[in-house]
Amino acid sequence: MNIKFFGAIAVTIAIAAIAMPASAQTLTPVNLELSLLVDVSGSISSQEYALQTGGYKQAFTNLSSKFGAGGFGAVAVNFIEWSSAGQQKQSIPWTLLNSQASAVQFANTIGTLIRPFASNTAPGSAIQFATPLFSTNEYEGQRWVIDVSGDGAANDGVSTSAARNNALAAGVDNINGVAISVGNSSFLKSWYEQNVQGGTGSFVLAADGFEDFGRAIEQKLGLELAIPPVDNVPTPPVDTVPTPPSEAVPEPTTMLGIALAGSGLAYFKRRRASV
Repeated sequence: MNIKFFGAIAVTIAIAAIAMPASAQTLTPVNLELSLLVDVSGSISSQEYALQTGGYKQAFTNLSSKFGAGGFGAVAVNFIEWSSAGQQKQSIPWTLLNSQASAVQFANTIGTLIRPFASNTAPGSAIQFATPLFSTNEYEGQRWVIDVSGDGAANDGVSTSAARNNALAAGVDNINGVAISVGNSSFLKSWYEQNVQGGTGSFVLAADGFEDFGRAIEQKLGLELAIPPVDNVPTPPVDTVPTPPSEAVPEPTTMLGIALAGSGLAYFKRRRASV
């Protein structure tokens, strides 16, 4: 290799660095970015609100050993409480859970929340509020997941199904739900499946009243947070087809430039997807 080769590498790296967002160097990699959207509308009593937050606190506490070195790895989570069209609050901002201690601390923080709203029910507006927060946080997740829980169908705000579709188009991988059905009614679960659920592998679970909410949330989190298995795809043999003499082999600098530029554009596209 000569001086020209190393000079070309330097130029290529500089161009790639310019093409990539400045924040690319500072984002923390995680297995999953999970946004929890919790219904606090007027149909939910103070006691039922306490059962919801208590259910989340218990679920994260029970699953805490799985974060970090456990089966969940590192996860970024935020906690959004929502009610009517203009009522959404990120009550707990994006938080890194990468150990049992951090998961327990997050659970305890949920237990300290004070209800911010109690009005109409607008899950579509909540999804719309949550979507851009993925691309503006400090994490780079392998998956983006929105989790909606509530006790009723929409009666306010933007179309829930339209907000779901827009979120998926913006880069969210899955939107899952927990339908809190009083009397084990199947109506709400069906409504969530038709309007909230979206993305390959997404699902809706039913909680049989607020007393069953903690059990349903823990089951749902276990499904969402588990790291998907890597497909065992065989690697094709190398150099099985000789390069025809007429086809020029790219020089190392050209190959490096293509790789760096490609990775920069792929990253840029992923972070811009939800803007």
